[in-house]
Amino acid sequence: MRVLILGNKETAAYKESAKLVSEKGHTIVEAREAADVAVAPLLMDILPPGHIYAPKYGTLIFHPSPLPYGRGASSIKWAYRLKEPITAATWFWANLYKVDSGDICEQEIIKIDYSQSPREFYEAHIIPGLLRTLGRALDNISAGHIRRIPQVEAYASFDLRA
Repeated sequence: MRVLILGNKETAAYKESAKLVSEKGHTIVEAREAADVAVAPLLMDILPPGHIYAPKYGTLIFHPSPLPYGRGASSIKWAYRLKEPITAATWFWANLYKVDSGDICEQEIIKIDYSQSPREFYEAHIIPGLLRTLGRALDNISAGHIRRIPQVEAYASFDLRA
């Protein structure tokens, strides 16, 4: 499978995702039109329609919250601020409707460890969860199982930048 990885190439999330994609035997491509799927392990900008829908299957975006709960930026900081017991590693399909509202592809609940700072927690728990769920998503897509579980709007929340 041909995978386009979006985002800042200098981040740990990008580097570890690229390593996983390669280890699974997929080809990393630079052109969105050549991709079967695009993945965005750490995306800070809203993608234009041409970027979202150019890959054959679409674009997966990672979000560190149990979507639909915790949409928006700085979800880990918000979870800490609200003393949430859990968060999640979530990959969802990008769409044009609302930020962080696309169908869920993969999701894994992660217990928050308050003995760590948000940054330490992200590195120690969120990035490994990101990789486990990305691995499952890529395995399923490669096998022809495209999971698209609609988010339940009644459970949605949106957090502004912390």
